[in-house]
Parts: sequence; structure tokens; C-alpha cells
Amino acid sequence: MKVKEHFLELSSFNLYDSSQIRFWEDRWFGHLLLKNQYPSLYNITRKKHITVVAVFSSTPLNISFRRALVGDRLQKWKELVSEIALVQLDDQPDSFKWNLSKHGCFTVNSMYRHLVSKHGCFTVNSMYRHLVNQTALPLNKFLWKLKLPLKIKIFVWFLFKGVILTKDNLLKRHWTGDGRCCFCDTNETIQHLFFDCHIAKFVWRVVFLAFGHLQSNLLDTVMERSSKKGKRTATQVGMSISGDHSYGDFCQAR
Repeated sequence: MKVKEHFLELSSFNLYDSSQIRFWEDRWFGHLLLKNQYPSLYNITRKKHITVVAVFSSTPLNISFRRALVGDRLQKWKELVSEIALVQLDDQPDSFKWNLSKHGCFTVNSMYRHLVSKHGCFTVNSMYRHLVNQTALPLNKFLWKLKLPLKIKIFVWFLFKGVILTKDNLLKRHWTGDGRCCFCDTNETIQHLFFDCHIAKFVWRVVFLAFGHLQSNLLDTVMERSSKKGKRTATQVGMSISGDHSYGDFCQAR
């Protein structure tokens, strides 16, 4: 629901028959949502998701409140009624407008740019906490621009978010299978399958030694749970090779 609300906050509607537009929670009148313009009224209204056409279906307006309107709330109500008094409905269907693009149509690129400009960068946590020391990495530099197949990039992104369907996550969704790792008897988690399992550790050693970036004893230190700091050299190659390795581990485990 939060994703939907955030999406709608970045859009607006052209009002026609108003059958699909929410009176309080969609941007159809002015530049702000009515729930933000009149929070004291929105907080006590009985039907927060009511559509515009339903509100205008009767005279006076079809809006009821849980409390009597007195004082400031009464003044706000009179102000609201006065502002929307000249609204005229049409028989045509309402139209949606995406406010982040010139042509008004939604694009993934415009949404992505908005999120990057708002949040800047993300912090690598569970996936790379043994390899880097909570280093902030710009998304567009260290992931999406890598020369890897798109499915690998998406898979790595899911790893960052912790939503890969390892067995512990499946059990949370009421899966009834065996929650133990396919390679050993330890409970399978993202951390275990990709880093802590003896098979994963062995493959990481082979990969790093093959690339000549870490000595085996140093890699042992990096991969240990008790490791306090990662190595920058691990970051330099880890982002480019971990996608293939992690994706392969996951496919083999399945």
C-alpha cells in the first residue's frame, strides 16, 4: 500500500466523469491532495477512500464526519465547499498523468531517477558485510552499469534487498518443505547459502585466488563472521563476479 500511495503522489488526474478518482487521496484539484490541504477534515471523515463522483452525487456534498464541525474545522469545511463549488463533471473517462515525464506517461527511468535523486545511494548490508565495511555505493556505478546479463543484475539487487526465496524466506510464506541447506544440515538463509556454507566459502576462495586479488589466508579473515573490516580489493572484483557466482549457487541449490 505504501508503494501505491507513493506512486500516486507523483501523479495527477484530469477530471472528467470522476468515477475512478478518490476525493481526498488523489491529486485532482490543485497541486496538493485534499487530505494534505485539509488534514483536520480528512482525519475525521467517515469514508476516506470515497470517489469524487460519490461526493458530488448529492446536495449537500455526500461527506459525513465522525465529529461535529465547529470552530476551525467548520471554517475549513466552508472553505473547501466554496473552492470545489464550480467543479463540473463530464461523461468522458478520467485520464491519468505521470508528473515526472513531459508526455505524462509513466516510465521506469523517470521513477528510478526520482528515487536516486531522493535517496542518493544505498548501503550494502547483509550481502557484503563480510567484504566491505558498510560502504555506501552509488547504484548506477556499481551495479546497473556492470557488464553482466540483466537477470544477474536483478538477482544481485534482490540479494541486496534480502528477498531471494531461500528456504527461510519460503518458510515465512508457510512453505512446508525442509528448511535445511542442500549442501549441509544448517538452516538455509541468504547469508548462509551465499557466504557461510562450506561450499560457498570454497567457491569464493577459488574465485578470489583465480583473480589474484586476495591471498587465501586474507580471504579467510574477510569471510569470517567475526571480521570487523572488509577489504576494498574485494569490492573491486566482488561486484563484478559475485552476481555470476551467487546466481549459480542459488540455481544449484534449487
